[in-house]
Amino acid sequence: MQYFETRIVGFIVVGLFIVLSLVWSFSEESKAVVECPATKPHRPSTYHSHKATLSKILHSEDFRNASVEKLQAAIRTRTEVYDDDPILVEDDFTYWSKFEKFEQLLKSTFPLFYSKTSLHKVNYHGLVYIWEGSDSSLKPLVLMAHQDTVPVSNLTLSQWKHDPFSGDYDGENVYGRGIADCKDQLIGLLEAAEELISNEFSPRRTIIYSFGFDEEVGGPRNKNAEWLEQKFGKDSMYAVLDEGGVNLDTIQGVKMSVPGTAEKGYMDLKIILETPGGHSSIPPRHTSIGIMGEMIVELEKSEFPTYFTKHNPAFWEYVCVAEHSPEMPSSVKKSILSAGHDQKANEIARNYIDVDLGKGFVVKSTRAIDIITGGVKANALPEYVELTMNVRIAMEETVDTVVDRIIATIEPVVDKYHLGLASDFNGRQELKPSRPAGNCLLKVVQAFPPAPLTPTQGNHWDIFSGTIHHVYEDLVAPDSTGLIVAPGIGSGNTDTKYYWNLTKHIYRYRPGLLPGVYSKEHGINEYIPMDSHLHLIVFYYEYILSVDETDD
Repeated sequence: MQYFETRIVGFIVVGLFIVLSLVWSFSEESKAVVECPATKPHRPSTYHSHKATLSKILHSEDFRNASVEKLQAAIRTRTEVYDDDPILVEDDFTYWSKFEKFEQLLKSTFPLFYSKTSLHKVNYHGLVYIWEGSDSSLKPLVLMAHQDTVPVSNLTLSQWKHDPFSGDYDGENVYGRGIADCKDQLIGLLEAAEELISNEFSPRRTIIYSFGFDEEVGGPRNKNAEWLEQKFGKDSMYAVLDEGGVNLDTIQGVKMSVPGTAEKGYMDLKIILETPGGHSSIPPRHTSIGIMGEMIVELEKSEFPTYFTKHNPAFWEYVCVAEHSPEMPSSVKKSILSAGHDQKANEIARNYIDVDLGKGFVVKSTRAIDIITGGVKANALPEYVELTMNVRIAMEETVDTVVDRIIATIEPVVDKYHLGLASDFNGRQELKPSRPAGNCLLKVVQAFPPAPLTPTQGNHWDIFSGTIHHVYEDLVAPDSTGLIVAPGIGSGNTDTKYYWNLTKHIYRYRPGLLPGVYSKEHGINEYIPMDSHLHLIVFYYEYILSVDETDD
């Protein structure tokens, strides 16, 4: 009896130990609730000696009007690019000569800048300007933009309130194709440089300005980064800044600036279906177009999984929203802040972002079926049908996992109609043998993985995020507070994909009052508020000064 009593007491002691351990563990886990990364204003030590120039940029009518004229000249110099442009510049020098005209415009507009920099033309029209610093031990800073724009469809001209290539200015906004994406950034970078030169600034750290000429079609001719890597070596740059991000948006009642510290991966792929032809008077039950239609239905029904992890900068964006939002339901706040260690909370957070907010593109891969072609005549059965799909790949996935998922989605349709199946990705692979009924090919046209994460701790981030705070809390709106600067994910892709070897500090950010989507970039009546452009100039002016003061 004593033996059993001893055992019972032992079980009770062990039980109490387990309960206490669980309580302690829960308490420790509760402490593990994540927090919004703290940022604070950062000013260069020379801020006060430059205040008059900063005030002039923001408030002088003369400066404003001169800046408008520079933007108008850039818009009027057309630099549209198309998907079917000659892939080699040598194939059609005349076609690409539009960029010679644009460079000549820059040369005549910014003589001070040209006097202090050396210009290197890469692959004819890539522009790399080097403003040599006095201290060669410091890694150079790279500032980017692109010269090209998307086209304007003649079918939409009647819907433009202002001629898309006039650069009209109504006293508040400047209108025109490419003004928001991203001729304002390119012109603003050079305006900031000229103001610094006028104030006798001479950099310690070399500053490199790198402008591609085919970003809007993926940048296949952009060799600027390759040239820089050959000249300076890998991991040779202090940081790279390019267009992107979201600035001064209100998210769930929180005023935020969300620079892109990573980008989703990218893939263009084709699904090609070939079947026997014939006369339309004796058709099969399903033509190749009908079969392809069934594949489309399955593809659009199939959703990619959602993720909410620290591998994605959007995790920190929504942690900051949850911490500061006056609008977000308290239960959702708790779930987002606990999502890093609580599976159920993570599921609630993912569902809220995906379904309730309709922002699923930041937490999962997405696909868009953009082009379909097939058939040549009304009374001839289609023998060839081709579908083009664009996929943006989540940070937690790879090109391979996305390809496998798409194959798994269309495979039941392939089996249903007794088709052969092959893939063409890193070499052609036969997945199902060729069949008389027809054959399906999944072909990856181009693909690259998600971008590496930019660190958001340390001096690089502190200076960058702190300059955003400084510009918008000290200069644009003095004495204002409450701006949250948080890392975010770029759902689109920029030329920074070619710069990954040069630095781990890549920021995709365009200062201003409106995120690009609100400025109708790529759309009808594209515009920017002129105030946004002046903010951009001030940001780069101050950022260059701050970066020049720091050692690597």
